Amino acid sequence: MPPAIRVLIADDHTLFRRGLVSLLNETGEFMVAGEAGNGPEAVQLAGALRPDVVLMDVHMPGGGGVEAVEQLSKTSPALPVIMLTVSDTDADLIGAIRAGAKGYFLKNAETEELYTALRKAVSGQAVLDPALTDRLFRHVAQTSSPGEAAPLSFRETEILQLIAAGCTNREIAIRLSVSENTIKTHVARILEKLGTTNRTEAAALARQRGWLS
Repeated sequence: MPPAIRVLIADDHTLFRRGLVSLLNETGEFMVAGEAGNGPEAVQLAGALRPDVVLMDVHMPGGGGVEAVEQLSKTSPALPVIMLTVSDTDADLIGAIRAGAKGYFLKNAETEELYTALRKAVSGQAVLDPALTDRLFRHVAQTSSPGEAAPLSFRETEILQLIAAGCTNREIAIRLSVSENTIKTHVARILEKLGTTNRTEAAALARQRGWLS
């Protein structure tokens, strides 16, 4: 049996946090490694506890989640952070993604959706609450110009197509018979060329502009 996925929870609402702790711990698949009541505390605990993934609220007294994600992107760049919040505003959604969050879910999400998101985030995939997909695409559509030629090479487009299909870097490397480091280099170039900060945003932008089949 594989080891449990270690989760750090950051939320200032004690009752919600404790309920989430019980929910995750009783699965056997997940184990709560620590709890934080604000962003700075979450950053500190992430460095000390080395969890596999973080569930982070967006708005917390004493330091919000978006600022914490920005800090974690520098101190623990390989640590995936999923925002778990009541806020469905464009500003919070896009701000969190730009800060480096690997996922964004509303607190009314189905339990299985959250479990799946945790599994995917740990495997390197970006995840998004299905209720927010249209909102993200609409934002991309409003901030981009349709009809532009793709600035990507054939290989980069091929990789972005696989990213959009939900493949991890490792899975893409296996499909294309190259090393995972080669894929990481291509992904970095894709993000730079598209002016995006993560895979989810890049795939959304490419879809909107018609660069992906």
